[in-house]
Formats: sequence, C-alpha cells, structure tokens
Amino acid sequence: LFELRFPLEAALFWIHGIHHPWPHVEKDGHRKSVMMIPGFMAGDFTMTPLGGLCSWLGHKTFFNGIRSNSRCPRETVIHLERHLEKIHDTEGRVVIIGQSLGGVYARELASRRPELVERVITLGSPIRYVEDSSNAVVIATARMIAKLRNMDDGCLTQSCSCGMALVERHPGDVPTTVVYSRTDGVVHWESCIDKSGAKTVENIEVMASHVGMGVNTDVLRVVADRLAAAPRVSMPRPTPVVRLI
Repeated sequence: LFELRFPLEAALFWIHGIHHPWPHVEKDGHRKSVMMIPGFMAGDFTMTPLGGLCSWLGHKTFFNGIRSNSRCPRETVIHLERHLEKIHDTEGRVVIIGQSLGGVYARELASRRPELVERVITLGSPIRYVEDSSNAVVIATARMIAKLRNMDDGCLTQSCSCGMALVERHPGDVPTTVVYSRTDGVVHWESCIDKSGAKTVENIEVMASHVGMGVNTDVLRVVADRLAAAPRVSMPRPTPVVRLI
C-alpha cells in the first residue's frame, strides 16, 4: 500500500528539491549521454521525469522505444545492446540508468560491453534471483503475461534460463551505483544490495517507494551527483611480452 504514495513523492520535489544546488553542466563540463531503461511492464514514459531532469542539467537523454518492458529477456537485451552501440558510435560512452528490471538489464549490458558504458545506476533493481526478490503479485503477473503472449514455458520466471542468467553479474570496471529503499513495496530491499565487495560499486539507501524512484527527490539528487562526476579512466590493457628464443 505504501506504493500508492508516489504522487506525493513527485509533489514533494517542489518543496525539497526546487532549491537544491543541482549540478548543471558547465560550458566546458562533462556532459553525459544517458540511456534510460524502464522497469517490468513499464514503458519509456515512466522514465520521462528522470530523463527531463537529466536534460535540464545539460546531459543528453536517450530512450529505447519500449512500450512495455515485458518481452523475452534475451530479445530485450539484444535490442538494448544494439541501441547502446548506436548511441556510443555518435556520443561516446553511455551512462545507463535502469529502474527495477531495467537495472538488471543495465548491469547485463555493462558486463557484456564495458567499453561502451560510462556508469550504471540501478533504482530498486534485484541483484539476485527475481523470484526470490519480488512481491508475489509481481511474480504472478509475470507468469500471466508469459502465457498471454505464448512465450516459451517458464519465460519471465525463475525457470527461464535466458532471463535468470542476467542476475548476479559482477560489475567489473564499470562504476555502479545501487539505489535501494527499505520501504520498497515491490522488490525486497535486501536483494537490491550488491554484496560483491567490488571497489567500483556503491550501495545507497533512500526513502522511496519502488514505483516512485523516478520522481523521488533523494533519488534525483543521487543521479544528478553521479552524472556530474568526471568521466572514468579506462585501464590500459597490458602489452603482451614477446620473448625471442
């Protein structure tokens, strides 16, 4: 029931966020290219408020043409990877922000193509198995959608091999910001915490609903601050040593 408070979270922005010293991109600043991935069953429009903030700060925002994020995980990742490549070809490395299931896909893209990704920011995204992390209503909805769409048996559930292979991804060298809330009414907050111990990962707790993370002032501040960070430095690949015999 706490999820019903998301309109209040959006309204509170004008009280707690309007006077915040938001880090706008300076003339010679570090403008980022930001790719938005919505949560399960959600479309690009749900990320519009967050995308609008990023644009207002001076960054460039990209969506993926997702009307409802409920397709086969394998097909979705292929679609997202192609879009990521297109953005990188013209804009350079990309910051990926994913909410809920979108964050799972964001981590997968960073694992597959770290050279294309500047940073990953996940909002209420499970790190471990989805069925062990989500509200029972969400799991039941996933099964129903899979049946209605005549997907393969087990698609969108724990028995789906292509979907479950996305969890427990190691972040590698890509900086990753994990945002979670103890008052999340959809995903169990414990499952959102990255316990890999990687130096590239930070876990940040906020007071937010799951649905409202894209409009919550505390979340928006975290996103704005991370976008203002200097671009990451790529680690040089070791040069192979050739020994003459």
